Amino acid sequence: MTIPDSNTLKKGMKIASKIERLQQKLHDLFGATLELPVASVIMNNQLLEAAKTPRRRGRPPGSGKKLTADGTRTPSPLAGRKRPASPSGPLAPAVVNVLNRYGRPMKVTEILIGLEHDNYVWTAKNPRQTLYVRIGKLAGVVKAAEGLYAAASYADAAPMSAVSEMAPVTIEAPAPQSEPSSY
Repeated sequence: MTIPDSNTLKKGMKIASKIERLQQKLHDLFGATLELPVASVIMNNQLLEAAKTPRRRGRPPGSGKKLTADGTRTPSPLAGRKRPASPSGPLAPAVVNVLNRYGRPMKVTEILIGLEHDNYVWTAKNPRQTLYVRIGKLAGVVKAAEGLYAAASYADAAPMSAVSEMAPVTIEAPAPQSEPSSY
């Protein structure tokens, strides 16, 4: 059974009231010889019952899976398995290490450069987007100000007024080292 929205319910109520008026006119014309059930009561009960059931929000289950040629849905490639982990370790300790090393609140772009400096290996296709999404939920990282994140240990020690007074610092990645050539 599909769950109607408010517009459908309004239309249904209008139709039910029209049916009731027509039945009243029939009753006036034919008198008591024509007995019809009161449609509006039945319709109202059905509409009210439909309105009580909660509507499901978002995509229907299974809609994100791709269809195969025979019309069945394929399971996710990671279904039943763990997501791939970075060979350089979890993201949270790596971000906390970067924040502790510089000892000040940093922007996400600066943290990303620090992670690249530490040779953090990303499993995601878009590291910047992944870091922007996940940084607010990482253990040991707190939001110090708008757009600035700090290690939890630093945020406890420094007052918030000190955070706003800090000047931004640019971090440059180290130049690649060339291997000595052997002749």
